[in-house]
Amino acid sequence: MYPTWRWYGPKDPISIEEVSALDIRGVVTALHHVENGAVWSREEIRQRKRELGSLPWSVVESVPVHEGIKQNADNAPDLIDNYCRTLENLSAEGITTVCYNFMPVLDWTRTRLAVPVPGGTTVALYGLDLIAFDIFMLARPHAADDYPAELVELATDHYESMEPEDRQEVMDNMLKGLPGSEESFDLASFKESIEPYLHIPRSTFKENLQRFLEEVVPVATKEGIKLTIHPDDPPWSVVGLPRIVSTMDDLQDVLDMVDEKANGICLCTGSLGSREDNDLPAMAKKFLDRIHFVHLRNVALKPHASFEESGHLQGDVDMAAVMGELLRSKADVPYRPDHGFTIFDDRKRRTNPGYSLYGRMRGLAELEGLRYGLLASRRG
Repeated sequence: MYPTWRWYGPKDPISIEEVSALDIRGVVTALHHVENGAVWSREEIRQRKRELGSLPWSVVESVPVHEGIKQNADNAPDLIDNYCRTLENLSAEGITTVCYNFMPVLDWTRTRLAVPVPGGTTVALYGLDLIAFDIFMLARPHAADDYPAELVELATDHYESMEPEDRQEVMDNMLKGLPGSEESFDLASFKESIEPYLHIPRSTFKENLQRFLEEVVPVATKEGIKLTIHPDDPPWSVVGLPRIVSTMDDLQDVLDMVDEKANGICLCTGSLGSREDNDLPAMAKKFLDRIHFVHLRNVALKPHASFEESGHLQGDVDMAAVMGELLRSKADVPYRPDHGFTIFDDRKRRTNPGYSLYGRMRGLAELEGLRYGLLASRRG
């Protein structure tokens, strides 16, 4: 298990020179400028490697899965073929761990990005704002039927108490895309984008994932690539969209779709840990041989299906127990500190939400301290 750092390329507010000063063994990045569904050329891949300088490109996060594949649209075969060609080109350039997700339309979702907490820092939060957005701003038909009556009542009161600028903040956070997302929307285009999925049952959506894996996993196996699916964030349906990678059973289903080593998991402790019934140490133990990439992040669970991001060693995820299980792996698996507080000069500089410099450096130091401590304790 070894530390890496996510970098968004030349447009990242954090320079590669700053990243190079960190005690990491590799970089997690992607070609965000390439249109979804297009083939990543070898020259584009080489150019990103040159931009990394002496740092190795350890993990691709992500090669996006086009919505046409997720919907099994008429152009899905061509899009899957392009995906396979991208895997071949990455392998030819020596990059063999590829993360992806199968979340429709929305990538990771938070309703507030800068909530003040004690200590003068800010964190991201997911809360009742989402239900208020779904029912009153998006006005999705029959949205209220998808939530317990108690939460609908609370969300209604919450919406009525919101100032106009608060409503606009939530709207922007839902529509404009967070780091790593490949799309942004206005309200009309968002409604248009989610419409097809409102008629795709969860079971059919799983079949679409299996169809994709049946095509790409053999190519990944041939090319020596490890695919790692990122779990849903948050791990439940959002605005009526189907989500199928949220629980231990879901992860097992994904692995069973194509039972090959190349078909693996990205264990994201923050995403999965946002759901109280997910046992993260048990997941790490059960799927150890198929975990090819790890995101270490913590969350503090709140009432009413809400959570806020916390310090990497605080929160409701038992990070020591999770890492203890992961360190039993015989494979040298990359991990990255996922998200971080906004601290010190992060407050003065432009940063991507969740992807601060000093906040993630703090998380990296804490996680590396935990890792070294666990390894030392095993040596006696």
